[in-house]
Amino acid sequence: MASDHLTDWLAQWHDVRELVRVSAEVDAVHEIAAITDRARIVQGGPALLFEHVRGHSFPVVTNLLGSPRRLASALGVTSFDLLSQRIDDWLSLSLPHGVLDTWKLLPRLAELAQWPPTVVKTGLCQQVVKLGRDVNLAELPALTMWPGDAAPTITWGQLHAQSPRTTEAVDDSRRQICVVPLEVRGRDGLLIHGDETSELWSLLSEYRSRGQQMPVAVVLGGDPVMSLAAWAPLPPRTDSLVFAGFLRNRSVELVAARSIPLTVPASAEIVIEGFVDPQAPFEFAGPISRETGFFGPSESLPLLRVTAITHRANPVFPAMIPGPAPAESHWLDRACERLLLPIARLWIPELVDWRLPFAGASRHIVFASIHKTFAQQARKVLHALWSLPKIATVKLLVLVDEDVDVRDENAVWASVAAHADPSRDLVLWDGPADPLDHATAIRGVGRKLGIDATRKWPNESGSSQSAQPLRWTAEIAERLQSRWPEFGL
Repeated sequence: MASDHLTDWLAQWHDVRELVRVSAEVDAVHEIAAITDRARIVQGGPALLFEHVRGHSFPVVTNLLGSPRRLASALGVTSFDLLSQRIDDWLSLSLPHGVLDTWKLLPRLAELAQWPPTVVKTGLCQQVVKLGRDVNLAELPALTMWPGDAAPTITWGQLHAQSPRTTEAVDDSRRQICVVPLEVRGRDGLLIHGDETSELWSLLSEYRSRGQQMPVAVVLGGDPVMSLAAWAPLPPRTDSLVFAGFLRNRSVELVAARSIPLTVPASAEIVIEGFVDPQAPFEFAGPISRETGFFGPSESLPLLRVTAITHRANPVFPAMIPGPAPAESHWLDRACERLLLPIARLWIPELVDWRLPFAGASRHIVFASIHKTFAQQARKVLHALWSLPKIATVKLLVLVDEDVDVRDENAVWASVAAHADPSRDLVLWDGPADPLDHATAIRGVGRKLGIDATRKWPNESGSSQSAQPLRWTAEIAERLQSRWPEFGL
């Protein structure tokens, strides 16, 4: 269900008891995170609205999209698979060949026209505006999540940046939106916990080469679908706000920021504006808890100097609590897994399905099934998958046949046991590694393992034959079904 305002969306879930209002006073240091972590254990748990946070006037909402039901509902579907089907339908559209085909296509084109964002003059996100010396990040209830976190962190902010124009005459800049942790550093500083492999770092290099400061906005709240669009690892140069418009079936309204040359979602709860000076040396940051369920490394990071904070008159501060799977971030990754599958099939047509299991923090391990039609096809697919943005840093990739359910981990490992010969079916490859993978000897660089657990063709199996699974014939299964009441079972 598309909802422009976060508070409206929360009210809908409160009515069906998927949102719990916590009226007791709670502390932003560890306590809110600990309560959320304990509450999410059963089926993702409810969203939690902490109405009284000690020392702050803004309430905090956690576990916002931490259940499959709430997340699917935000996307306007009853299951993530239906979202894959919707994207498949759009990707399979063909050009019209006649008048009748053109008329059939017109409703789809009308829908497409609603996707790009539109700019409006005013927005609720600017009911309160604080500029210059009035800026104080301590007024925001940024949480210190786990014991050992170096500082309070903003975890559910959509970071908006834009590439510089190449010419003054033509605006060829592109928007870049992502979700990264932002560590609070004093009254007006935020350290950006990104990494050198991200497009954000590429933008920073562009501004550095031009000797310009990079304007950045951090957006909190609004339609939860915008948060998912910012979280999703979309193909390069894909506008997250257009993608959000596709998911919402309605454009995102934008308003001009107050202190930087960017536009921001008009319905946001809170917007933090500022500049990153790419010429300034990075500042050292201690470890903070990450979505892998472990602490990230200590590192040097760019500083966002805040120039303005705007918000609604009575805003809600959203926070994502990192933790062991399945935490909120892992359900978001599960939705992205379904979202990106149809896009991946454009490059890898033999790909049937994939699963990023929670055991790999939805980022280190991938199970994929393929429609195999020739020998060594699994090798081709392994390397093709490693070329995709989301899969490029995966360190364990297991391929199985299309009749194996990749959502059943036991079935995947059974296929490995039956069809993978370590002397023949292991592929080792050195390449970029996940910066949050602590097992690598050098951060960001590592060795990957691919396992071909598909049934082998005669010209790739050597002298042995692939194991054949035990299955009842369709005739036996049908007879059994019809006679089952006779057996008294």
